[in-house]
Amino acid sequence: MRREMASYRLMPNATRRLWSGGLACTLLLFCGIVHAAEASPDELLRQANQIRTSDSSRFAVILETLDGEAQRLSADQLRQLQYLKGWKSAYDGHYEPALRQLRTIAADPADPTLSFRATATLINVLVLSTQYQEAFTELERMLALLPGIKDGDVREQGQGVAAYLYNQVGEYDLAEAYAARIVAENWAGRAACGGGQLQMEALYKSTNFKTTHPESQRVIDACTKFGELAYANFVRTYVAKANIEQNRFDEAIRLLTEHYDEVQQTRYPRLIADFDVLLALAYRQTGDTEQVRRFAGRAIESGVKDQYTEPLSEAYRLLYLLAKERGDTAAALAFHEKYAAADKGYLDDISARQLAYERVKHEALSNRLQIDTLHKENQVLQLQRENNRLYIAMLVLIAAFIAFFAYKTKRSQLHFMKLSRQDGLTGVANRPHFIELAEAALTNSKKMQQEICVVLCDLDHFKVINDEYGHAAGDAALKQVVAACRGQLRANDVFGRVGGEEFGILLPACSLEAARERCEQLRLALAELVVTHEDNTITVSGSFGVESTASSGYVLRQLLANADAALYQAKRAGRNRVVVYDVSVIDAFASMTQTGRLRASTERFNVDLTPQRE
Repeated sequence: MRREMASYRLMPNATRRLWSGGLACTLLLFCGIVHAAEASPDELLRQANQIRTSDSSRFAVILETLDGEAQRLSADQLRQLQYLKGWKSAYDGHYEPALRQLRTIAADPADPTLSFRATATLINVLVLSTQYQEAFTELERMLALLPGIKDGDVREQGQGVAAYLYNQVGEYDLAEAYAARIVAENWAGRAACGGGQLQMEALYKSTNFKTTHPESQRVIDACTKFGELAYANFVRTYVAKANIEQNRFDEAIRLLTEHYDEVQQTRYPRLIADFDVLLALAYRQTGDTEQVRRFAGRAIESGVKDQYTEPLSEAYRLLYLLAKERGDTAAALAFHEKYAAADKGYLDDISARQLAYERVKHEALSNRLQIDTLHKENQVLQLQRENNRLYIAMLVLIAAFIAFFAYKTKRSQLHFMKLSRQDGLTGVANRPHFIELAEAALTNSKKMQQEICVVLCDLDHFKVINDEYGHAAGDAALKQVVAACRGQLRANDVFGRVGGEEFGILLPACSLEAARERCEQLRLALAELVVTHEDNTITVSGSFGVESTASSGYVLRQLLANADAALYQAKRAGRNRVVVYDVSVIDAFASMTQTGRLRASTERFNVDLTPQRE
């Protein structure tokens, strides 16, 4: 019955739009084409700028009209058209052509205001295409130019991009401050929508967002009034997420289905995928498996192509759970592998974004200090003409300052290098550094003809801990697991976090039997570990896969693949156990081709698959 009611809520909306809106849309599009043919290029450009986020069909018609009359446009008009075409490419999810067009306009000094607009849009696209280092570098440059921009529309765009980026790296106070500037300046009376949406995003991500928050409805009403359906529905996603978090699943379904067709009209892939996966999550809680399968599949199809996003990861997770519950082991395994890859890619993307922000912030601070130093040196040179003794004293002070600055900079660089090699949560080596250390250890052991073992450990049912106790409890568990493992490892053992709850261990000068015994000690240490967090008592366990150079040689990719296969066998055998790689046993478990398993394992560790000569 619940599934039938959900279908009923979707279908009448779509039917009414098809019958009552189809003819009207056709007539409006025809009238738009006729009007576009009659309007001047300047008027068309003005209209395109105004409706680019509220009427995508009309916007596309205007661009097509202007493109057809490109030979009659002036140089300024052509630059504006080129910018709008780049904006549309980005909106449609075609990032590479968008970046080429926007970089050209941003570098053109002929129109500083348009160059600023192109830079703002370029930053947005760089973030969407995961080019974070360049995005935050351009943001620093754009914010330096912002005080000189007088055009209200352009100022609003620049401040909006700043608020958007700061929301993406957890700087919610900065994001809210720039969004508040948009609302306060209120260019053209529309700031309550764009600025309000950014404020709601910062509020949702930083506090306990209430579904009844009065400001959220005011923002939705303002965006609806101006035809900004994408902004209005982004705010609705925050309300729907809050409903789901507060177990108001029917309310979330009602809100999302009422505006589902409206979201489809925006043709914005990320927004559509958000709606689809939220519907799948809500239906999951109501027990409607058919709707879960339907909307999870749609989220995968409608999402941003060739990118790991949160909706994609969540959709694969839901499909994996459905397949597991109906006993379809093959489908469950396939969906779990896709979910693991998507989830790892999404988490890696978050880490890359944060690391790029911290790096650019550090470089900006360093540049400002260098500029201050040069300025002070100039002052010293001027004072030299007045008093030679004062010059010498100042020179000594500047030399001391430069030495201190060099010392601080070197320390910062060393600290930053350390951070880039360590896992930020647990303090052990991160995945790239673990691979680097493992390669070096293998090279050294090969020269000395010493046996070396590789171990992969994965915590059992870790997702359950995050779901039942929260991610803070999961983080606490990971920290205590690492502490427990360190107590069992030698000083020369290599230990790293290679995934969300997966760890890699390299044991130099260790036989396979000794490695198995040491892994058993690690397993017992984890099984005896009791994690306490906020009055909750949490138990953990781990599964281990072990392989040795005695059977696999000194090629890291083969060692990791075999250890990974043994780990999978440990999982399938019931978890909380140690499995040593045995080709006869593993081959029976892995009916898939060895090449496929090897490639899947090595790709997870970023290890080159190119054949190597011994």
